[in-house]
Amino acid sequence: MKQKQILIKSFFTVVFALLVSCNDSKKEKTTINDEISLTESEITENTNQKDSIELSTLVKNVYKFHLEENLDDFPYEYGNALDTIFTGINWDTYNENITKLKKINYFTNTFFISHQNIANTIDTSIKKADIKWRNINNGIPLWSTGADDWCGCQDYPDDYWNLLMIDDLKISDNFASFCWTWDRERSHKYKMTAKKVDNKWFIDSMEGFNHFGTIEDYNTILQESN
Repeated sequence: MKQKQILIKSFFTVVFALLVSCNDSKKEKTTINDEISLTESEITENTNQKDSIELSTLVKNVYKFHLEENLDDFPYEYGNALDTIFTGINWDTYNENITKLKKINYFTNTFFISHQNIANTIDTSIKKADIKWRNINNGIPLWSTGADDWCGCQDYPDDYWNLLMIDDLKISDNFASFCWTWDRERSHKYKMTAKKVDNKWFIDSMEGFNHFGTIEDYNTILQESN
């Protein structure tokens, strides 16, 4: 009888130990899961902050280069240095400028393809236009926006590249859209997009280059003015 009581007591002791062990295991598992969840949240926040800093640095570098080099995106071709009549795009100068832009490694291939398409459109349209449209002394040409296409502006603060702040940043699948401004009042805003390739951000598009027309757009204006 005494042996039976000992066996029963031992049985309940083992069962109790197992229950305590399972309960502790559940608590430990819950704690570990909570820690993992918190860590993932922190990683996401840190990644977004890292992307924002990298994009801000990229934008400032782009505009520092732009202000220092002052490259003509779509230079005109003239018969000679003293001529005022342009005949199309000066492809030698254009290609030299594109080589400089590619060398700094700030832009995607998509950006350069779009840029080339604009240059081809302008060149084709100019070659179709009457000479009255092609005199540089007659004011802003039809194929120019009349502004600095890199900022969509005519006037700007000195060394504004160093003032630029990113706003309205949205990131999804290695693609970012945002605008920049050069003051807290957001008196001037300019839209851009960027793409991450091999863990590095590149400028993919700039708002100012959306304001150029198609060949059909230019043809319509030229025909209506005849």
